[in-house]
This record gives sequence, structure tokens and C-alpha cells, in this order.
Amino acid sequence: MPLESALDFNAYVDTITGHGVTATFFEVQSSLWDARQGLIDTWFDIDSGDTYSINIIIDQEYFNIEGGTVPVAGYQPRAIVKASDVPYISQEDRLIVDAITTDKGNVLKAQTAFTVRSVEPDNTGLVSLVLEEE
Repeated sequence: MPLESALDFNAYVDTITGHGVTATFFEVQSSLWDARQGLIDTWFDIDSGDTYSINIIIDQEYFNIEGGTVPVAGYQPRAIVKASDVPYISQEDRLIVDAITTDKGNVLKAQTAFTVRSVEPDNTGLVSLVLEEE
């Protein structure tokens, strides 16, 4: 029996009561063979993968970059998404995260485009994405 259910995951990424923000997911297909088993794209729809809106949790973890005598602090943008929202996500796919605003409409972070660099499923229903800002 799982500790968390799909309803729990929905609450986590909810944009009103949870920690979620909205983003537009762009599935990038760079070859004729699709990530889905048994499907092949035609010349007509190559590089035109699915595009849809999803809710994510965005974070920028700080860490030390070792090297030389003094470590340098940096950050790595990451996103947490429900596995059911992005079943065929892979490296090189894109996310455009909507602007993050306060209740009064002040912009805390402008709309930002990211490229997915790593996909890390946790096998419980969530996927952690390592992102690179474009």
C-alpha cells in the first residue's frame, strides 16, 4: 500500500493551496522513433511533440562547487512534477514556467524558459527534473 496517493500529489502541485506554479511543457522529438513503444513519427510530425499546461513545484537548490582553495556557491534549478502529467518526458524537452506573483500581482520571478537536462523518477509517482535556464 503506498504511503501517498494521487490525491496527495495533486495537493502538492496545486497552485492555490499547494506549492505549485503553472508551466507549459514542450515535448521535443528529435528522431523518427517516438519514446512510446511501437510508434513511429512521420516526416510530417517530427519535432512537433505534445505541448500542454502542467502544475509543477520549482526550486533552486544552492550547493558548493568544489575547485581550487575556495568553494564557489551556485544553484541548480529543479522541478518536481507528477509522473502521470509527463509520462514520456526526456532530456531536451522544454518547460516554460509562468511568472510567480504575489496575491497583489507583484512579480517575484518573471516567466522563465528551461531545458530538461536530467529526469529522475522516484518510483512513487513524482519526477524530479534537473533544469537549465535558457
